[in-house]
Amino acid sequence: MQNLESTHAIDTSKYYRMPWTMSDNGLSWLEPTRNCNLSCEYCYQRHDPQSHKSLSQVELELVSMMKLRKCDAMIIAGGEPLTHPQIIEITEMVKKRGTKPVILTNGVSLIPSLVHKLKKAGVYGFIFHVDSHQNRPEWEGKSEKELNALRQEYADMVHKEGGLVCGYNTTILPETLDEVSSIVEWTVKNIHKVACNVLIPVRTAHPDDPWDYYAGAQQVILQETPYISSKRFKNLTALDICEQIWKVCPDYAFSSYLGGTVLPDAPKWLFGTHVGSSNHIYGNLGARAAEILQVAYHFLTGRYLAFTPPKINSKARLLLPLMAFDLGTRNMFKKRWSSFLKNPFLIFEKISIQNLIVMQPHDILPNGEQDECDGCPNKTYWNGRLVSECRKEDYMLYGRPIMTVEKETSLCYGFSRCDTKDFCLLRSTCQNPADSPAAQEYYFS
Repeated sequence: MQNLESTHAIDTSKYYRMPWTMSDNGLSWLEPTRNCNLSCEYCYQRHDPQSHKSLSQVELELVSMMKLRKCDAMIIAGGEPLTHPQIIEITEMVKKRGTKPVILTNGVSLIPSLVHKLKKAGVYGFIFHVDSHQNRPEWEGKSEKELNALRQEYADMVHKEGGLVCGYNTTILPETLDEVSSIVEWTVKNIHKVACNVLIPVRTAHPDDPWDYYAGAQQVILQETPYISSKRFKNLTALDICEQIWKVCPDYAFSSYLGGTVLPDAPKWLFGTHVGSSNHIYGNLGARAAEILQVAYHFLTGRYLAFTPPKINSKARLLLPLMAFDLGTRNMFKKRWSSFLKNPFLIFEKISIQNLIVMQPHDILPNGEQDECDGCPNKTYWNGRLVSECRKEDYMLYGRPIMTVEKETSLCYGFSRCDTKDFCLLRSTCQNPADSPAAQEYYFS
């Protein structure tokens, strides 16, 4: 038997394990269309311009999903949801069901008048997906630092409307890894406008990977799926992203996490909450604070917390009672009070709450098992059941998840991702360790 004990450099044992489950979660994912007006290089969905669902179909999926799963917020996504001609009505529908409608959009179709209409319909906020590999008109070839101008445009638009959450999803590729610091700097500078930024390392499949793919007994032709990429992207990890965050925020600390379905201590989702101004961060909530907020919110509402409103995010002093229980919060306010002694005028400085989240998509382990997110927030409805949005294409194409089986001719015994020798789970037994010239040439050439 192969030993699959984790060797992650991030020690999740000191974090609070989020209590989110399949049936009781902070988030769910509603998909009214798979049509999109961009073509991202790494997209895991098939673009379908004829996929707009009727209002009755959307309502059926929404009602059915909410019978299977409690959630604080419903992510209205796609595809690109703003391409759906009845997005206003869909937003109203979600709002009437008693959950927070949050639209995940690339922003291409968003204008101030539509923001206003969606607010009247009950939208809770927007999560913008912006990065440099989306083939955006007029933004091709721009760096992540240059794209901060576009992020600022969307943040200002939402902030001007007022009372809405604004957040970001940012996919990180190997060639943009060193630009994470610029993204984080921009995010922190906009702490009064931006509630969160989710940083997501890229995951794609390549024909030369050491796996054959099967749906039951049927072998899957990888080229027939949207998961394939002509580029061999080195699979980044949560640690790669965290190291870039620590370059600009050296004291940044996460408070909670979601583990893997196979490796429970894997850092699949890392949640960090910090308090500060646009000039600097005062500190981070600790694990006990994250636990109290989740448990208390669930006790009061019957749901786990996903988003707090801007009027709460801008009043960090509301966190003061947590000092009695949480070391991170105590240290944070000590630093804040120390700043008053050095500059009394800082008492008038506005401070807000903001979240940085690092997400590590599913990994293929050395024995072929796929380690996905335990307590996945991105479950959606398909054919009477809940499935992970990132794996929905499996079900739409084959009616079941795609499995991985090691190729008989693979270079090394069990290697799926030779990203780093520290992450290798079989380094002591593999005949081609990650630092060998043969493995380096095979995986990184």
